[in-house]
Amino acid sequence: MDLRMLAERALKACGDAPQAEVFAASGRTVSVYLDDGRIKNVEEKEDLGVSVRVLKGRRLGQASSTCATIEDAERCARAALRLADLAPASKSFDRLPSPSKATLAPNNWDPAVAQLDGSALGELTSAVAGAAEDRGVKVPKGMVRGGAVETLVRNTNGVDAENRYTLVFSDFSSMTTGPRPGEGVASYTSPWLEGLDPYCMGVSMAEQAKAAAGASSLSTSLQVPTFIVPSELGNMLDILVGTAANADLVQRRRSPWAGRLGESVASPGITIVDDPGDPRAVLSAPYDDEGVPTTVRPIVENGVLRSYLYDAYSSSIEGRAPSGNGLRRDPHNSQYVFRGGVSPGHFNLVISPGSQNREQMLSSFDRCVLIEKVSSPDVNPVTGAFALEVRLGHVLDHGSVERSFKHALLVGNLVEGLKNVVAIGRDVEVVRSTILPTIGMEGIEVVGAE
Repeated sequence: MDLRMLAERALKACGDAPQAEVFAASGRTVSVYLDDGRIKNVEEKEDLGVSVRVLKGRRLGQASSTCATIEDAERCARAALRLADLAPASKSFDRLPSPSKATLAPNNWDPAVAQLDGSALGELTSAVAGAAEDRGVKVPKGMVRGGAVETLVRNTNGVDAENRYTLVFSDFSSMTTGPRPGEGVASYTSPWLEGLDPYCMGVSMAEQAKAAAGASSLSTSLQVPTFIVPSELGNMLDILVGTAANADLVQRRRSPWAGRLGESVASPGITIVDDPGDPRAVLSAPYDDEGVPTTVRPIVENGVLRSYLYDAYSSSIEGRAPSGNGLRRDPHNSQYVFRGGVSPGHFNLVISPGSQNREQMLSSFDRCVLIEKVSSPDVNPVTGAFALEVRLGHVLDHGSVERSFKHALLVGNLVEGLKNVVAIGRDVEVVRSTILPTIGMEGIEVVGAE
């Protein structure tokens, strides 16, 4: 079924509603799941659906539906109409976006991903596991997903915006055998298939598992410069900055950066930009999910907070134009993207790298800690506090490993940590919707377990 026909019929079914919007999306997803070193499940799915918003004055009705037929889209539109009649009036939101020309044209569509089937993806999955198992470690869990998504936004104000993108997401864990188990992990997020090297991924997580097996518990606590690798820090920054720069949360005083525009929120070396035009990232797009053109937007520049991220609703509260950051999509999922509601969000947080590689950077410190793996990289999105179990870390002396450790507690505050950055590497990786290098901070404590 054609997306444009689906959107047109849904928009027509909104009748004489003063304003209406249809977000139509189709997705094709192939996923392979591995359990105990063997492929246990292969899924190939296609979905098609719409999300309809109807605005009557300041009353907003929203509904979404999968669409097997045109009639499903029309029923969804009528449901949104009824909900608009029942909805309470907002204080300020009375206009959907108007059309405007895109200035960015990112290319994040990989035909090889769009044509993937379960057999090809299964071979990739087996190759990752095989490379790790050849080095004497087990692969208890793993998955690889390939997805292709096309979206269309149309509204009664004349917006007509198309996006398409592909995604490849993989996540594996490995485990050594014997009396001293060690865990290794490997993941990959990209629009492009060619960057997924199954051999390197398998070898990397096998070596990490072996290093963790040889690590021991700390008997003391350490308060030295602490460096966190991109694979762990990326998720933490994605959560924290995604909350801190979200205009809706700023307005509700649920952001640690609320009311701080123009103030210093990070060390002078920290620059964070939301770049929807970066071809390395899944979510890159010329338009947001409300049909507003996207733009490269500095969030933090040389440590100073420069901007928040707005969708149409949050921008109306301040009487300003939306920033092109109304999002429904997720970098790891290509299914049912029409089901999510619109909220302010970032496309790609790009943290400017430093000039040194990781080894050069670490060797310039008399003594420091490198955190390679934590149990689950998380952070309180409002306060910035975290307390994470370290699965693999290293105490370094002028860049040389003095000892490797595990079962310690990494305790700190990322809001404060960003103000106390001591060094930034140039080893850039893509993690979810964040592109970043290894970063070192002071004020973080590693608490020994003994």
